[in-house]
Amino acid sequence: MTRPSEEAAVSAAVAVAAELGLGDVRPEILGRLSNLLVHLSPHPVVARVATVMGELRGGGTAWLGREVAAIRHLAGRDAVALPATVPPGPYLRDGHALILVGLEHHDPSAFLDPTDVGTSLRRLHDNLRDLPESLPAMGLLAESRAWLDGLAPGPGLGSDALARLRERYERTSTALAGLGLESRPLHGDAHAGNVMATPRGVVWTDFEDVTAGPALWDLACLVARSRVFGAGEGGYDAEWADTAVRAYGARPDDPALDLLVTARTLTVAAWGLAAAGTDRPRLRELSLTRVAWLLGGDAS
Repeated sequence: MTRPSEEAAVSAAVAVAAELGLGDVRPEILGRLSNLLVHLSPHPVVARVATVMGELRGGGTAWLGREVAAIRHLAGRDAVALPATVPPGPYLRDGHALILVGLEHHDPSAFLDPTDVGTSLRRLHDNLRDLPESLPAMGLLAESRAWLDGLAPGPGLGSDALARLRERYERTSTALAGLGLESRPLHGDAHAGNVMATPRGVVWTDFEDVTAGPALWDLACLVARSRVFGAGEGGYDAEWADTAVRAYGARPDDPALDLLVTARTLTVAAWGLAAAGTDRPRLRELSLTRVAWLLGGDAS
């Protein structure tokens, strides 16, 4: 069942399918969060329609163009593949930005082995190293400055807490710049929710935030939620996340990783508060928990 706000997004995906000669398709929603995933059945093609992130980033498709470039460069190596029969886009239809990717047969209930995830992420980084694409530096972290600036005090987030949150952002950004870590192409949003267990092994998806930065940023994406909430995406705990970090070849107790976990948590808190509005109360609740963690328990 589609929600009213999703109907137009599904219609945009179906319209693109028709333009590409796919004929009558049966749109099946596979998932919804920052993107609406629509299987254009019976074809092995999935439309990834930007919803939450599309709202925040406004018009244009440059960021989705970078996603397509990264997926094309990876050519299925530990990553979702592009469709074999139609151009991937990006497309902009009726205000909805979207790309097309290949259908992956995965089991969302399957346990993700943390060693497989860590070694897969390491291979992904190696394969992205020669990506011939200009990428934004620390893209999500840089964007979150504007999201923070656009926030106003509200329920659960007082003016003093908001000022301290912005202050924390500035201190963290300055500290990161002072580390002088090597910058390289990254997934950009490498948490367990963007990994699929498939017959061909671990597959990474959702490259819309592909960026340039230190490898530890992607590892921070992998561990941050479990450090804040006790359980990360998919319900995986901190021990799972630390095992994945070790399998990657890094140390879970690296102080630089701790700093990047703070940066990641700042980013997701800012994103969530900016995107929550009045119709996503659960997203706001999670974001305020992140704010409290960042401010030592006080977001009032």
